[in-house]
Amino acid sequence: MADPFEIVKDSSIWRQGTDQAAISRRDPYLRVGIVKRVYRDTTTTDIRYLVEIRDMNNISEVNAGMMRSFGGVFNYEDVIMQGYKISDQPDPTNDFTAKAGDTVLIAFLNGQSREAVVIGGLSHPARASTLSIEDGPLYRSEFNGIEKDINKDGEFTITFKGIPTNIDILSDTPSAKLPAPTYDMEVGTTFMKFDKTGSWEISDNATSDLQRIRIDKPGGQILINAGKISHIYTKSSEDVSLKCKTLNETAETSITETTKDWATYASSTAKIKSPKVAFGKDGIELLDQLAQLIDAIGTLTAISPVGPCNPLTAAPQWSQVTAIQMKIKEITGSL
Repeated sequence: MADPFEIVKDSSIWRQGTDQAAISRRDPYLRVGIVKRVYRDTTTTDIRYLVEIRDMNNISEVNAGMMRSFGGVFNYEDVIMQGYKISDQPDPTNDFTAKAGDTVLIAFLNGQSREAVVIGGLSHPARASTLSIEDGPLYRSEFNGIEKDINKDGEFTITFKGIPTNIDILSDTPSAKLPAPTYDMEVGTTFMKFDKTGSWEISDNATSDLQRIRIDKPGGQILINAGKISHIYTKSSEDVSLKCKTLNETAETSITETTKDWATYASSTAKIKSPKVAFGKDGIELLDQLAQLIDAIGTLTAISPVGPCNPLTAAPQWSQVTAIQMKIKEITGSL
């Protein structure tokens, strides 16, 4: 029998198919992966991901970049995806439902695993979808407690839920299926909405003492509420209505109001405090007329049975009238 080790074949001539495949093979398949860790390439500053992928029953890790919606210098999109707590030891479980990392789809550029790229996300196996298929087409997304929703009527709602109160569980070592997020309803539920009438509303969605701003397109109104405070602008009638408990206005320089009819009703008191006050119209000012009236009264001469008397200004007490007149003139303004 010939000795199989007698001749060593030249590998450049005698090629083995399986050996060549290990060198030149290109991998055309897409694979499901889960993000384990996020880091930054110190040379390119690009965001990179350590992703665990499944190939049949084999588990391996790849260093992956991420596909973006925009790839320009000025126009770009960056996203930091969710990883989970890992160590130098194998994960305690291989169940994806227990791992908090984002579930992604991985492709190999040029068929090379060293050029792995995340081309999109897949539904995480621990998350239950709640969209109604019968009401489709629909859209819903959530990122860090901000939910975007477009319903079957095309109504677009952005809801602030706040960071989930049980978010710390995502940093735990994987062990069991992850729970659904929970939220602080006292903090969350604030929303902004465009409804099917073309109206727009922003509201804190409070169960009591609601705060909101609404543009009612068909009703032609802008409504502002803060608890029991109500402020309404009506387009058709050009009315403005304000209802509140107390109203304080401060204008640093001036306040100017122009109207045809003006009425103010006070059930208790009314006050105007100013160094100068003017009432009336051009050429006629009330306080000035009062001062002139006092001067005119002072010139009056009473007729007695024995003849005309001295003018009232000659009376010893007229100085008291003059003192009051000077105070009126002191606060008399002009129109």
